[in-house]
Amino acid sequence: MMALPPLSPTEFLFAIVLLGMVMLLCVFVPVQIAAKWRRLRAERVRLTCRICGYRFMRKDEAGHCPHCGACNY
Repeated sequence: MMALPPLSPTEFLFAIVLLGMVMLLCVFVPVQIAAKWRRLRAERVRLTCRICGYRFMRKDEAGHCPHCGACNY
């Protein structure tokens, strides 16, 4: 195995900062993707009635409001 040359203090600090940035991206990007996916999924299921403003979960394809019976497409 080849031995790596010793790092100077400046190179060591630069490597630590670079590693921190990579770790941040490895955590931040998947969390943002999961949050976007969850938000899009919730928008398809949760509705607000256009007539009375009642918030409800979609149970049928037409999205009939359980409060006033209006059809919310």
